[in-house]
Amino acid sequence: MEITLGGIAGLIAALAFVVLVFFLARVLSNVNRTLGSVANTTENLERQLDGITMEVTALLHKTNRLVDNVEEKTELLAPVAHALDELGTSLNEVTESVRTVSSSVHVAADENKEQIAQAVRWGSVAVELFKKNKPDASSDERSSRRRGRRDRRQEPTTVSPGLIATDDTIKS
Repeated sequence: MEITLGGIAGLIAALAFVVLVFFLARVLSNVNRTLGSVANTTENLERQLDGITMEVTALLHKTNRLVDNVEEKTELLAPVAHALDELGTSLNEVTESVRTVSSSVHVAADENKEQIAQAVRWGSVAVELFKKNKPDASSDERSSRRRGRRDRRQEPTTVSPGLIATDDTIKS
């Protein structure tokens, strides 16, 4: 048997094909392992997503109930807020009225300074005159008490003879 150049080339081509198949088999085996790992990861992820989905759904239901509760409370507090608003408006009006009255009093006081000062002077003079001309009630009471004490001291005490015990009455 003779080996020709064509036979050698065919043999080399067959050998190259076997090497190529061997390396392709290794690559395909690694790809198969990688795809298996990806499949496992995807399954785990799906299970976790199912759990998360259920938790998110429960959380959304709780949030909706909380929002409804807050809306109810807000509706209940609306009249209070309205009343506070009206109270604030009323207080502003009262403050403005007081400010206006205060300003009016201040202006009137400035215009009538002399008359006010004169009225104060006359008032203090009247009080002084009243104090000077008024009989001193407290000194009158004190003096009448003293007189009463003196009068009591000066009054003779009467003793009936039957009330006094003597040696003669005790013996008999």
